[in-house]
Amino acid sequence: MHIVMTGATAGIGLEAALQLSAAGRADILVGARTPAAAPTALKPVATLLEVDLASLASVRAFAATVAARGPIDVLILNAGLQSKGYKTSADGFELTFAVNHLAHYQLARDLIPNLAPDARVIFTSSGTHDPEEHTPMPTPLHADAGRLARPDTDPQRDANAGKAARRAYSTSKLCNVMTVRELARRLAQTRPDVAVAAFDPGFTPDTGLARAHGPVVLWIVQNVVPLVMRGGRVSTARISGRLLAEMATSPAYASARGSYHAVRSGALVEQPPSILARDDAAAAKLWDDSAALVGL
Repeated sequence: MHIVMTGATAGIGLEAALQLSAAGRADILVGARTPAAAPTALKPVATLLEVDLASLASVRAFAATVAARGPIDVLILNAGLQSKGYKTSADGFELTFAVNHLAHYQLARDLIPNLAPDARVIFTSSGTHDPEEHTPMPTPLHADAGRLARPDTDPQRDANAGKAARRAYSTSKLCNVMTVRELARRLAQTRPDVAVAAFDPGFTPDTGLARAHGPVVLWIVQNVVPLVMRGGRVSTARISGRLLAEMATSPAYASARGSYHAVRSGALVEQPPSILARDDAAAAKLWDDSAALVGL
């Protein structure tokens, strides 16, 4: 089984890669910004290739190298970034949106022709995209790719830089879910064998995703927020990584066609995403606008 992953050098992705390797059936290829700095545990079990998700040129080069290595059985688009303030990618787009959404959209588009029969495509999303989850993060206001890529054009942009950065994260996770749903719709005619799903790992404070916000915020995220989260949404990197590995290989998820699966009380539960994520017209527009932004 040939598995291609992003975001596998730490946290949930690393745990998933190690679980997949332990099963003894996977040839794992990991895209990493600095392969030499990958954890010691990952290096013997995966092939590491350089990719900078903040650069579309780097993403395209990585995709071309991956495509040359043969058919892909599972494509796991797991990497995630949460910035402290406003930053831009190499292409001039807001960094969180560029890394979390545009880079993975580009990878999916580039690698679709290389998917093996009955392949799977999994995007890691987050419950922060859904106002009904009542997470501490500001929830998305829209999924307009042009305004998300260039927030200075967005009349709804938050004046507070920290809040804007946090909303950029939750909105990028909304875009992941909408991309999953639109990709499944588009593959229904040409590749009905391909499973496509969104994975919500739950709230996993031990991944260090909030480290960009400094030690105080990171301590609050790791020690206070879990105490107020309800509904079994708190998880760990080990648990969620194991469940991501299960989603990649278990027959139970072979029929996924644009579905959303969330870690709740240590198990994967299929549930509807947010109301906006279920807007088919908005998802189609996001797809087309994203294509224009990346030059497809």
